[in-house]
Amino acid sequence: MRKVSFALAVGFVLVACGGGEETPPPNTPATPPATTPAVTGPASTAEAPKDDAKPKESAAELQQKTMKGYTEATNARDAKKLASLYAESGVVKIAGAPAEATGREAIAQSYQKLFEAFKDYTMAPSRVFTKGDVAVVEWAFNGTHTGDLWGIKASEKKVGAMGVDVMWFTPEGQIKEHHVYYDGATILSQIGLSKQKARPIPALPSSPQVITSTGSPDETKNIETLKTMDAAMDAKKEADWLASMADNVEYDDMTQPQTSKGKTEAKKFFKEMTTAFPDTKSTTTNTWAFGDFVVTEGSWTGTHKAAFFGMPATKKNVTVKSLDIYQFKDGKMVHGWGYSNGADFMQQLGMMPKPGEAKAADKKADAKPGDTKAAAPAAADKKPADAKK
Repeated sequence: MRKVSFALAVGFVLVACGGGEETPPPNTPATPPATTPAVTGPASTAEAPKDDAKPKESAAELQQKTMKGYTEATNARDAKKLASLYAESGVVKIAGAPAEATGREAIAQSYQKLFEAFKDYTMAPSRVFTKGDVAVVEWAFNGTHTGDLWGIKASEKKVGAMGVDVMWFTPEGQIKEHHVYYDGATILSQIGLSKQKARPIPALPSSPQVITSTGSPDETKNIETLKTMDAAMDAKKEADWLASMADNVEYDDMTQPQTSKGKTEAKKFFKEMTTAFPDTKSTTTNTWAFGDFVVTEGSWTGTHKAAFFGMPATKKNVTVKSLDIYQFKDGKMVHGWGYSNGADFMQQLGMMPKPGEAKAADKKADAKPGDTKAAAPAAADKKPADAKK
């Protein structure tokens, strides 16, 4: 399915993160060896000093330590500690966000803004997929909207949603790149600023399910099945697309309030998608197989040429970034989970203002006659998305 939500939502992104290569420590002159008088006779048989050095931790152990520290620092609302888990120089890549954040200082500022907006923010991972230097972490969060975020004043309402991260690690176990996928429309609905029905606040998992890639032939087969599905969608071949799914297939689009169940609903989505965006093409940037699961990062592009679930055609072109998790059984897809930024989609179609534009519009609406300061252009208010999750 990995295209876009079954019905479109209004949203914003609450994310920021980063990565990069760590700068090696400067070279320092070696300390000259101490000289001691020569020893002769029986004393010359003295034992050499014992090596008390601890065994070196493996890359996997270092990654596990970082991910554990990440959860602990997040739940302690410690922005500086979180930033220290990243390499010194890095890039923040947010699905659908207009800009990137770079470096530990920017990362710390981003998390701090998050914690100011949700002072009781708490998260827990539900599934962790690992392969080499990559980890895909699916998580849930709970919190209370207690502070300003994107110009939205505190509502004091309880919120919560699901999200997913992709983390790449340095050999030392630091996060060098971090992609985050999250639907802010869920929060808008939960605080009463959107009429879109929201998913319920999820319970925090007690412990995550950990799935590690084995490199088995079945993993390769699952990837090939997914490629067949994507090709069928691009070619508008409905029968071929449905053939790769189990009859009881389910799909959880995290921008939507409920799960899609069965081939009948999948077929309805296919028709809506291929009619509304007849020139749609998908691009996959990353694919990983983990046992019965396949995770893909990518995007799709298309022109909105016809109504899409009741939304009139805009004739505009869109590019939507997404991450999907698929589960297979006996060569068929049985469940999928999709993450994307519905706000970015709506902004590209011109159906909702960008954050800076919305803020400027509010200032203009509040301006008194002759008050040119309040109606200043939005450019000064445009900032990178700088609150994570």
